[in-house]
Amino acid sequence: MRSPSSNDGRHVVTNIDPNAQFPGEADLIHAASGAKTYVDTGETEAELLARLPGPADVPPLEDMPVVTSLRLPMSLHNRLKQYAAGHNTKPSVLIRQWIELHLSADEDRPILLADAIRALSSVPPAHDAA
Repeated sequence: MRSPSSNDGRHVVTNIDPNAQFPGEADLIHAASGAKTYVDTGETEAELLARLPGPADVPPLEDMPVVTSLRLPMSLHNRLKQYAAGHNTKPSVLIRQWIELHLSADEDRPILLADAIRALSSVPPAHDAA
């Protein structure tokens, strides 16, 4: 038996019969149970488990990809997508490459990459003396 009560303005259902069904629940349970298909492969559980990849097939933990969320202004995101499309790659590939490049260069670089780029961009282009 269900009886609603109030807790700080929120309705809370208490005293629920664990065997009670809600309207339409029986139809959903029946439909879900009918959708299950079992295939007899003729193999035992041990044989199936033996076909799973072993530890040698799994990359080391430090090389496993992880998902990282990154918030970018829409204008920067659009520029990134255009740049990636122009170079036949995906934005995520570019971001990963740029991070790897920056981190590897940072190990033996005495100045910041941004400072080097700023300095090089102020140098006038070389002209051929032909």
